[in-house]
Formats: sequence, structure tokens, C-alpha cells
Amino acid sequence: MSAKRKANSDQAGSQNRKRAPRQDPVSCQSCRTKKLKCDRQQPCHNCQTRRNECVYAVNTFHQFTYPTPPSTTTERSSSVPVFTQPVVSEIIRPPSKGGQRSSEDNAQEITTGWLETIVMGPRMPDALPMSMKDKHIPNCANLPTPLASFLPRESEAILLFNYYTNNIDYVYHVIVPDRTLSQITTIYQNVHTNSTVNLNHLALLFSITAAAHYFRNMGSFNSSKEDEREAEKKCREFTTLVGAALTQSNYLNYPTVEGIQATIIICHCVSNLGQEPAIRAYFVHGTMISQGRQLGLHRIDSVQSKECRKRNGYDPVELELKRRLWWQLVSFDWLLGFLSGPQEGTYLIQPTHMSVNMPVNIHDDELGRQEDGYCNPETVPTKMSYAIERLKLATVCREIIDATCQEQAQGIEIEYTKIMDLDRRLNQQYKQIPEFFRLDSVTRRKYAQLYKDWPQISWQRLLLHQGYHARVCRLHRSYFIRGAQDPTYSYSHVMCLQSARRVIEIKRIMDSEIQNMPGSSLIWSVMHHVFMAAAILLMDLCFNWDDILADKRREEILDACRMLDRAQQRSSLVQEGINALMEVMQRYWRPSNEQQHPETESRSDSVSGVGVGARDEDVAVHSLESDTSVYPTNSSDFTSIDNRGLENMWSEFLDNGAPLVANPEEWAGLLADLTDATNLYE
Repeated sequence: MSAKRKANSDQAGSQNRKRAPRQDPVSCQSCRTKKLKCDRQQPCHNCQTRRNECVYAVNTFHQFTYPTPPSTTTERSSSVPVFTQPVVSEIIRPPSKGGQRSSEDNAQEITTGWLETIVMGPRMPDALPMSMKDKHIPNCANLPTPLASFLPRESEAILLFNYYTNNIDYVYHVIVPDRTLSQITTIYQNVHTNSTVNLNHLALLFSITAAAHYFRNMGSFNSSKEDEREAEKKCREFTTLVGAALTQSNYLNYPTVEGIQATIIICHCVSNLGQEPAIRAYFVHGTMISQGRQLGLHRIDSVQSKECRKRNGYDPVELELKRRLWWQLVSFDWLLGFLSGPQEGTYLIQPTHMSVNMPVNIHDDELGRQEDGYCNPETVPTKMSYAIERLKLATVCREIIDATCQEQAQGIEIEYTKIMDLDRRLNQQYKQIPEFFRLDSVTRRKYAQLYKDWPQISWQRLLLHQGYHARVCRLHRSYFIRGAQDPTYSYSHVMCLQSARRVIEIKRIMDSEIQNMPGSSLIWSVMHHVFMAAAILLMDLCFNWDDILADKRREEILDACRMLDRAQQRSSLVQEGINALMEVMQRYWRPSNEQQHPETESRSDSVSGVGVGARDEDVAVHSLESDTSVYPTNSSDFTSIDNRGLENMWSEFLDNGAPLVANPEEWAGLLADLTDATNLYE
């Protein structure tokens, strides 16, 4: 009997062993198909060499609510998908022994990451190192999706891409055109062959399409009201599609380079006002920084990263692209800290908390052909020249924030000696601008052919100079009113007026001399600088009402108002910002039946010898032809702007006396309220 029971037990054990599930494959699908030895990296060496898509089969699935594909081609641009946040159904499994690296430190990192995953994985995917995410998380971007049905025709997509690279990319150079064009071509090849489409690449294409629609149609002086409405509609729809693609790819938990590129383009180039909160969350500056950290962009050139590149090799184009993306986030963060809004005086990225080499001054077609770190001299113009100079300005802005943030937080007046030191630092950096970015007449003649062949350089130099003058004006703003009364601070009064006039003059040059580039009126940062410059000039005129040049100064203010009026008719984003600022101006305006403060005359006499020098440096600002196209407006509490126009309202300010209360503290209050009103429009 014991032998029989043993035989039965052996037979049952044999059946159980036969019914045991097969071990999950640890090699990628491509290596399994071709029977190649897979190193189990993401991507593996074989797929990277053959430029194949590296996909691992794991037992993790996602649940999505897919949009219903449109029935006709014409409905693709008008139908916006409804989507939900993806849900990961399984906890990430520990790494297999075959996938362990030889380094003892790396093995400890994997083990530690695995233990953290057991406790925190389902609730905090960010706790995982990217090496584990790449190996053991399914490639969410390769799931079948109907979002591809919303693609424009391939020929139209290429046209929009070319428009973006020629007319928009030079402001925020966050793509390598050849690399992105290859990704776009692959998208349409996969659609034609019914293959899976990379959702992050799809998000990048949708973002480029949204920006191109926004600037191509709304920035044209020949566009009709219907064209502008259609452009804004398409821009909003493709922005929604960017959010849908990022959501379905689980981008917040597992970011990608293409996803960050897409969010930067939407955040910096187009308006996402009116979008659903779930979509707008992708384009918040803090979110983009968080995603960059998850990708490890802030430690690209750490010792560990360099050793890893030596062992496993690397793509030099992708490496430099990551540096560019990170420093783009850094420069925007530091510039934002010295601009109007609740974020003023703060920044999120500490220079001591990152290890990333500066982006190099190199042409895109030289990437991968030169050794890592090769750089052209700064005197050689490239597509990265403006980004590098912009980063230098951002660095000075960060130094200003560090030097003044404590006083601002505690409500302490900043010492004037510190203001002068920071002014010298800003002026020193301004003098180091490359020659081809300067505005003097000698430089214009010397580089006339370059500006003709490469109009983007001409546009960039105007943006760069406007940025510097706006910061100079902002630095001295706290002593602007006092400088009109006390000769000790007269330098600040003069610099504010001089910089404000140059900001407006640069905007006039943008409109009159560069006809083949997108309208600068669509860029809120440009128009915000113009508004604040006009406000400075208005305050000074009200402060010096009886000046002999009052008529001339009045005309330059009204000319700036015409610029603002045309801009708000063409862009809903600009209109929202101007309306917010005008609400503040109206609160400080005294109606015509109120008598002007008796101290006005005495103030005028006390500063008559101070402001004349700045006024003699007046730059003539010529009015542009009025644009008759009317852009659809957003709902706003301040409807009187739409009814009367900015020029008429500011004319009332000038005709009826000072719009400000005579108390100097309330002059400072106006500047503070204008600062808070913008609320991160920059």
C-alpha cells in the first residue's frame, strides 16, 4: 500500500508541475523573436543598435476610457476625447536575478528600491529609481489608442512642423528638428501599418500643432475674425489632446523626454486658460520641474551618470537635448522669480542641488559628430545663442533674488547701495552680449546680411534687449517715486524712465521692421513689459503734470496704449492679463469731479531738474496702423475695457488729472498691486 500511495503522490506531483505557469519572459519581445541575447536594459543594446522599439511583456495592465473615434475626417479637429486617469492594477514586482547589474552599489540600489516599492510603490511611484521604472514598468506609451484618429493629415502635420521650427522654436529651442521629424514620420508609419503609436511622441506632435495653429493664423495681419476664432479653437483642441495623450501614457508617474518637450511648448508658447484642471496640471511650471527631476535631468553630469555612460554607452544627441531641457526649466524658473506675480522673490531650483553641464553653443546638425563638450565660440551665432544669453540673464536675476528676498519677506527697505551694486552687475552682463545681438546702428549695418538670411537672430536680439531693460526698470522701481523728489535717488528715476521708453521702442521695432515673423502681440511676456513701461511713464507724467514736454510724453503713453489695445484684440491670453492690470489701474483712478491734490504743483517744481535729463533721452515711438480685426473676448468682470478701448480709458486718466492718490505710499501701492495682479501670466 505504501508503494501505491507513493506512486499516486509522484503522479500528482508530476501533474502539478505540468500545470505550473511558465516563468514570465525577461527578454524583450524583439530579442525573443530574433533569438538574440538580451541585456534586459531599457532599451536593450540590440534594439538600440537596430533602432527597434524595445518592449517587455509583463503582467501589468492599464484601464482607460477611450474616446469614440470620429466618423469622418472633418470631425477630427472638432472632437475632443474624454479621458480618465490611468489606474495601475498591480504592484511592481522585484527585479529578476538575470537583470541585476555587476556593480555592488547598483545592486544595493535595486534592492533598496524594491523594498521601498513594497511599502510605498502603489502610493508613491516617484520613490522608484528610473532604472527600475524602465525595466519593470510596461511601456505605457505603446498601448493601442484611438488618439491617433485625431491626427491631422501627414502633409498638413509636416507643414505645421516646418512652420514651428522656422517661426516659433527659436524662442524656446527645446527640440532637435531632425530627431522630432523622425518621430513624427514614425507615428504616421505606425498608423498606416496599424501598429501601436508612442503616446509621448503623439503628445509632442499635438503640442507642435497647437502652437503652429496659434501663431500662424492669429499672428497674421491678414487674418480675418473667423480665421482667428478657428485658430484659437484648434489650439485649445490640440492642447486637450496633449493632455489626453499624457494621461493615457501615465506621464505623471513615468515621464519622458518627449512629454517634457510637449509640456514646455504648451506652457511657454500658447495659452491653456479655460482648459480642464486635470489638463492644466501638466503645464504648471512646478509640475514640469518635478518631471525633470524624476527623469534625473538635474544630475545628468554627476559622477555616477558619467560612469554609467562609460559602461553602457549613450546617445550624444539625447544627452545634449536633456541638458537643454533642464536649463530651459532652470532659466524660466529664475526669470519668473524676478517678475510680477505671487512667485516673485522665489525660485524652485537651487544651483547647488544639481549637476548638469551648461548647454553648448553648437548647431543641431553638429550634435553627435563632435565629442561631448565641444562648443563654438560665443561670437558664432547658432540656434542656442539666444538660450545661452537668456540663461545668463536668468542667473543675474537669481542673484538679485538672493540679495533682496530677505528684505522683501520681512518688509524691510532694501538699501540703496545694494540696488546700485545689483545695477552694476546687471549692466556688466548686458555689456557682454555678443555683437550680433546688439542694437546700435554700427552692428545693424555689420550684420545686415545675417539678419536678412536668419531673421530669427534679429527677433532674438529684440527679445533679449527688452528683457534686460524690463529688469533694469524693475530693479529701480522701488526708488522711482523717491528719485523724483530726492536727488540722492535720481539715478533710479532716470533709469526707470529710460528703460521704460526703450521697452516700448523695442516693441515698435518688432511690429515695424520684422514683418515675416509671428506677431509679438501674441506673447504675453512682451505685452506685460509694455504695459508696465506705460504705467511707469503715466505715473511720472501725473507726478510732473506741468512739465513743458507733457504733450510729447502724453503721446508716447497713448501710443503704448494703442499697442496694448491691438494686442488684446488678437489674443485672449493677453486680454486676460491686460484686463487684470486695468482693474488695478481703475481702482486708483480719481474721477474728473475730484480736485487734484494741492501738492501736485510743489512736487512738479521739486523734480523739474531731475526728470528732464531722462525726458531728453526720449525715443520717438511711432504709432502703427490700426488693426480692424476684432478678436473674440473672454468673459471678464472688467467689461468697460471692451466698450471704450484702452486708449480712450488712458486718455481719461490724462485729461482728468492724476489717476493716483497723491500720497506717495499709494504710488507704491499701485506698483505692488500691479505686481500681484498678473498672477503667473508670465
